[in-house]
Amino acid sequence: VPIFAYAMIDDRCFGNGVGFNEDRIILSLLGPHYFNAKTRQMGIGIEDIYLFSKEVTNVMPGFMTEGMGLGKTPEDYKESKTRQPTFTIIGASDKSLIARGGTGGIAIWTRLENDIRPAAYGER
Repeated sequence: VPIFAYAMIDDRCFGNGVGFNEDRIILSLLGPHYFNAKTRQMGIGIEDIYLFSKEVTNVMPGFMTEGMGLGKTPEDYKESKTRQPTFTIIGASDKSLIARGGTGGIAIWTRLENDIRPAAYGER
Protein backbone atom coordinates (compact mmCIF):
# COMPACT_ATOMS: atom_id res chain seq x y z
CA VAL A 1 0.00 0.00 0.00
CA PRO A 2 1.54 3.33 -1.00
CA ILE A 3 1.87 5.80 1.86
CA PHE A 4 1.35 9.54 1.47
CA ALA A 5 3.62 11.61 3.75
CA TYR A 6 3.24 15.33 4.22
CA ALA A 7 4.61 18.32 6.10
CA MET A 8 2.70 21.53 6.80
CA ILE A 9 4.31 24.82 7.73
CA ASP A 10 2.52 28.05 8.53
CA ASP A 11 3.49 31.18 10.46
CA ARG A 12 3.30 29.41 13.82
CA CYS A 13 3.21 25.64 13.40
CA PHE A 14 4.96 22.73 11.78
CA GLY A 15 2.95 19.60 11.22
CA ASN A 16 3.65 16.29 9.56
CA GLY A 17 2.06 12.93 9.17
CA VAL A 18 1.14 10.02 6.96
CA GLY A 19 -1.98 8.79 5.23
CA PHE A 20 -3.39 7.08 2.17
CA ASN A 21 -3.61 10.34 0.21
CA GLU A 22 -4.04 14.07 0.90
CA ASP A 23 -7.72 13.55 1.77
CA ARG A 24 -7.28 10.52 4.09
CA ILE A 25 -4.62 11.22 6.71
CA ILE A 26 -4.00 8.55 9.36
CA LEU A 27 -1.49 10.06 11.81
CA SER A 28 -0.63 13.75 12.25
CA LEU A 29 1.64 15.63 14.62
CA LEU A 30 1.41 19.39 15.18
CA GLY A 31 3.42 21.89 17.18
CA PRO A 32 5.33 25.15 17.10
CA HIS A 33 8.45 25.70 15.05
CA TYR A 34 11.43 27.77 16.05
CA PHE A 35 13.44 29.26 13.18
CA ASN A 36 16.99 30.59 13.50
CA ALA A 37 17.75 32.60 10.35
CA LYS A 38 21.48 32.78 11.12
CA THR A 39 21.91 28.98 11.08
CA ARG A 40 18.93 28.33 8.74
CA GLN A 41 17.68 25.80 11.28
CA MET A 42 14.07 25.12 12.14
CA GLY A 43 13.52 23.31 15.41
CA ILE A 44 10.16 21.64 15.82
CA GLY A 45 8.03 20.81 18.83
CA ILE A 46 5.07 18.47 19.18
CA GLU A 47 2.04 19.66 21.12
CA ASP A 48 -0.80 17.66 19.57
CA ILE A 49 -1.33 14.20 18.08
CA TYR A 50 -4.18 13.35 15.69
CA LEU A 51 -5.54 10.04 14.40
CA PHE A 52 -7.83 10.34 11.38
CA SER A 53 -8.09 14.14 12.04
CA LYS A 54 -9.31 13.64 15.64
CA GLU A 55 -7.11 14.99 18.43
CA VAL A 56 -5.94 12.16 20.71
CA THR A 57 -3.19 13.97 22.61
CA ASN A 58 -4.77 13.47 26.04
CA VAL A 59 -5.38 9.73 25.64
CA MET A 60 -1.89 8.76 24.49
CA PRO A 61 0.13 6.63 26.97
CA GLY A 62 2.82 8.51 28.89
CA PHE A 63 5.69 6.42 27.53
CA MET A 64 4.71 7.42 23.99
CA THR A 65 4.31 11.14 24.70
CA GLU A 66 7.59 11.23 26.64
CA GLY A 67 9.40 9.38 23.85
CA MET A 68 8.06 11.85 21.29
CA GLY A 69 8.99 14.87 23.40
CA LEU A 70 5.38 16.02 23.57
CA GLY A 71 5.20 19.58 24.91
CA LYS A 72 8.97 20.07 25.11
CA THR A 73 10.32 23.54 24.35
CA PRO A 74 13.81 24.49 23.14
CA GLU A 75 14.62 25.36 26.76
CA ASP A 76 13.55 21.87 27.91
CA TYR A 77 15.94 20.29 25.40
CA LYS A 78 18.80 22.52 26.60
CA GLU A 79 18.11 21.64 30.25
CA SER A 80 18.05 17.91 29.51
CA LYS A 81 21.11 18.20 27.20
CA THR A 82 19.26 16.45 24.39
CA ARG A 83 18.77 17.56 20.78
CA GLN A 84 15.53 19.06 19.59
CA PRO A 85 14.27 17.69 16.26
CA THR A 86 15.69 20.13 13.72
CA PHE A 87 15.83 20.71 9.98
CA THR A 88 18.50 22.82 8.26
CA ILE A 89 16.90 24.66 5.35
CA ILE A 90 18.88 24.11 2.15
CA GLY A 91 16.62 25.78 -0.40
CA ALA A 92 13.13 27.21 -0.78
CA SER A 93 10.81 28.64 -3.41
CA ASP A 94 7.09 29.43 -3.63
CA LYS A 95 6.43 25.78 -4.54
CA SER A 96 9.01 23.73 -2.63
CA LEU A 97 11.25 23.46 0.41
CA ILE A 98 14.40 21.35 0.77
CA ALA A 99 15.92 20.62 4.15
CA ARG A 100 18.39 18.27 5.82
CA GLY A 101 17.22 16.44 8.91
CA GLY A 102 19.17 16.12 12.13
CA THR A 103 20.22 12.57 11.23
CA GLY A 104 21.38 13.58 7.75
CA GLY A 105 18.37 12.67 5.61
CA ILE A 106 17.07 15.01 2.94
CA ALA A 107 13.45 16.19 2.99
CA ILE A 108 11.87 17.62 -0.16
CA TRP A 109 8.40 19.10 0.19
CA THR A 110 6.22 20.47 -2.60
CA ARG A 111 3.21 22.73 -2.12
CA LEU A 112 -0.15 20.99 -2.45
CA GLU A 113 -3.00 22.63 -4.34
CA ASN A 114 -5.36 22.21 -1.37
CA ASP A 115 -4.81 22.97 2.30
CA ILE A 116 -3.93 19.74 4.16
CA ARG A 117 -5.12 21.02 7.58
CA PRO A 118 -8.80 19.96 7.38
CA ALA A 119 -7.86 16.35 6.49
CA ALA A 120 -5.02 16.19 9.01
CA TYR A 121 -6.28 18.21 11.98
CA GLY A 122 -10.05 18.44 11.54
CA GLU A 123 -11.65 21.85 11.47
CA ARG A 124 -8.85 24.30 12.35
